[in-house]
Amino acid sequence: MNYAWDAIVNHVARKISEAAEITVTSADLVAPPKPELGDLAFGCFVLAKSQGKSPADIAVALTEKLNAHTKDHLIASVTAAGPYVNVTLKAGEVISRIVQDVERDKNSYGASEDGEKKKVMLEYANQNTHKEVHVGHARVFVLGASVAKLLQRNGWSVITAGYHGDIGAHVAKCLWLFVRQAASVIPQPVEKKKKGVEPAKPMNPDEWAQFVLTHLDAEMAKAMLEKIPADERTGKYLGKMYSESTKVLEENPEWKDEVSDVQRKLEAKDAGWDVIWQETRRWSMDEFAHIYEDLRMNIDKTYVESDMVAEGQAMVDELVKKGVAKESQGAMVVDLEAEKLGVFLVRKSDGTSLYSTKDLALAFRKIKDYPDLSRSLVMIDLRQSLYFKQLFQTLKMMGMKQDLQMVGFEFVTLKNGAMSSREGNIVTLQSFRDEVVAVAKTETATRHPDWPQGKIEHVSWCLAMAGIKYGMLKQDTEKIIVFDLEKALSFDGDTGPYIQYAATRLASILKKADWKPETGLKEGDLSLLKEQTERRLALQIAALPRDIRRAGAELKPSVIAQWCFGMAQRTNDFYRDVKVIDGEPELKAPRLRLIASALSTLIIGLDLLGITVPEEM
Repeated sequence: MNYAWDAIVNHVARKISEAAEITVTSADLVAPPKPELGDLAFGCFVLAKSQGKSPADIAVALTEKLNAHTKDHLIASVTAAGPYVNVTLKAGEVISRIVQDVERDKNSYGASEDGEKKKVMLEYANQNTHKEVHVGHARVFVLGASVAKLLQRNGWSVITAGYHGDIGAHVAKCLWLFVRQAASVIPQPVEKKKKGVEPAKPMNPDEWAQFVLTHLDAEMAKAMLEKIPADERTGKYLGKMYSESTKVLEENPEWKDEVSDVQRKLEAKDAGWDVIWQETRRWSMDEFAHIYEDLRMNIDKTYVESDMVAEGQAMVDELVKKGVAKESQGAMVVDLEAEKLGVFLVRKSDGTSLYSTKDLALAFRKIKDYPDLSRSLVMIDLRQSLYFKQLFQTLKMMGMKQDLQMVGFEFVTLKNGAMSSREGNIVTLQSFRDEVVAVAKTETATRHPDWPQGKIEHVSWCLAMAGIKYGMLKQDTEKIIVFDLEKALSFDGDTGPYIQYAATRLASILKKADWKPETGLKEGDLSLLKEQTERRLALQIAALPRDIRRAGAELKPSVIAQWCFGMAQRTNDFYRDVKVIDGEPELKAPRLRLIASALSTLIIGLDLLGITVPEEM
């Protein structure tokens, strides 16, 4: 897409090139640290080095040479400040070109074709079943949804995916304890009395639990499940069972063999265990679907670990056959020491699967499902970096040609510290969301006691989602987030509600002026706009396409979050300094066009973060 701002910057670079008698590109021009210095700046460091002079002297000489030229249709003035040549553009001409770009492209403003319609899979909904979804998952959920939008905006054909750990050690632990505790609901068989034969004594609770664990059948499993109240069939219940099982096993290490036996039976699709597994997994999956809907996540393809066990085991067998994998203390490993990646464990010593066993199968399943997939991204905790380097290297050794990339992120904590599913001290995502919504609702009801309840509910939801999503996205992925609820919902500072409020103020001006796009876009002379805040607002609009491309290339929504915050600041400066409806009559129409463009682009930026703008706040 060709944008006026790119042409303007290239024009300035060409003028400086002619004056300096060297090649200057648009990449050599930056924004000055203070807007009063100008709109574009050129550093004279390279010139100074080649000419053996100070950068400041070169800047003065270059400025005099540029000002000696005839007047330019885009450049208003050129000044020297230290080692920089600062260029101030003609406000009216620049604003006019930028606004017309937005009016031309409408909702597609900022889109690029960098992805060339190539297919990319973004796997980011990777939470395990049989555990609670906690507040830490919120970061990867909102991050993944935003990255998907950014990739689409940059011309990629995006498939979003989830991969759920629905089998493995954590599931075995959870269901092992469930059966151990629920075994008491299964009546012990009563032997028929035989004359002269002493009846066998009933088993004690531990003996009976061990018997049920060994002989569990489908009927027993159904009887246990029926005893669980409907309102307890949740991820919270399963998460509690998992964390409790960890503590029980630490106190009774002799029971660990029972858990290993459960895992083997789960992988073998044993009838009784399969009934319990299928039903409890459904509890988790239903909960996932509700959370996705709440956060406006769209997952195109869902994979589960249980579907990968047989394929993964077969792949490990093939690796062993080819000599890529070898036995080590009973386990199977791939030696990656030559690549300085250590040893990659692909099968346990007891023959059961690992995450790696199933991840090998998943990678090839994706290619089978999408043969034209050119890029595969996995969004995962940064602490898994070594593991994924090992996995990707092994996949390459197996012939994988696709571009494989891990998108890492740091974890989220609240003010009271870190969380752990194993320790059972987590804050669930649902309880966290409910708390944020409740605070937003109280604030909204206090500000607008005359609003109907339905409106308060809607606006509160919008504010809460903006607080959560912006709070999670504004920081680089490599940084730990300590989420502060009060700050996240503040109408002041670098927050989602602050940016939403800036958008609603722009919308209120257009509404008050009864502005309509079908007529408003044709009215007013944009070249009449001369105010500094008008120019700064237009320049922020012009920066969106560049930032969308950068955010898409770097997979960093924080770039767009920073643009949105800057846009809100420029909007509020404009709102403070410039009269629109009650100002000069000849400036009303062009200012309304500028406001409409600002609102349109701010909505685009917020949408890339998954944030909606309510009509009022």
